[in-house]
Amino acid sequence: MDPLLHSLFRPLQVNGSNPFTTYIEKKPSAALRAYVACYWESGPAARVVEGNLTALCEDAASLNLSEEETMERVLPDGCTDILLEYDPVSKRQEISYCGTFTHPFVSVRQAGTETRIFAVRFFPGGAHYFHGMPTHLFTGSHFGLEDIWPESIAVIGERILEVQDFNERVRIMDEYLSQLLLRHRTNDCDLMKNLLHRIFVSGGSMGIKELAEREAISERQLNRKFGQWIGISPKKFSEVVRFQSVLRTIQNGGPLDWTELALKHGFFDQAHLSRDFRRFYGDSPLTAAKEFRRLSDFYNTRAEPSIILKT
Repeated sequence: MDPLLHSLFRPLQVNGSNPFTTYIEKKPSAALRAYVACYWESGPAARVVEGNLTALCEDAASLNLSEEETMERVLPDGCTDILLEYDPVSKRQEISYCGTFTHPFVSVRQAGTETRIFAVRFFPGGAHYFHGMPTHLFTGSHFGLEDIWPESIAVIGERILEVQDFNERVRIMDEYLSQLLLRHRTNDCDLMKNLLHRIFVSGGSMGIKELAEREAISERQLNRKFGQWIGISPKKFSEVVRFQSVLRTIQNGGPLDWTELALKHGFFDQAHLSRDFRRFYGDSPLTAAKEFRRLSDFYNTRAEPSIILKT
């Protein structure tokens, strides 16, 4: 992969909109920026400031949540993740790999739980450089990392569990992935770079036939490459990229003309945009506009994280 691709596609998640959880992201080191989108961590809010208690309760009510649970929406973004879930009280940990998914889902957290998630979000195609297996094998599911990863990661998980600082957890994982990349480097793929570049530049609106013709390959070869590197078909991935492009426009704020937005992103009309958007967001573009007003800092909107999470 090429780190310059990151400037063309920065997928968004609705992390940080839940007032009862904390969320933070950090960029990888320069050596890994072609493959890793960011490191991230989420967990229960450390404390509630008395003056904000009423506002927090109103936010919870607006999400139709009970006092016993909180919810976060997870969106398709073409990425895959290593997830390290850990409970600092019980010392329980679970390490898994989440493949590419094409439908939104809801992550529900029970009130009072201390479980946090520290994760690596791989840029589309980036994880293949590390595990070397066809990425479609993991699409739409979670797998125990010990079963699929080329080197044992249990020791790294234990080290991450022991440290108290998010930046230190990032340093440990970044160092591990840098060494793994040197030992298990998968051959680079200029064709995959070109394909991703064309999809990103077009905002996901380039047709698959044209994409194959531009690179002088068959559509069958195109599908095989995407199965190997991305985990989903080029058509589905392009749809995810187009959805993310719409989401980016909404996230930028300002008044929205839905008909103009639809035409700008290659939809037939507003109804077509709304149907397609609901498939990936689980709700309407109008709901997305409201939710994005509550977001915390993202790796793609701030250069550095603004807070440090403690275990």
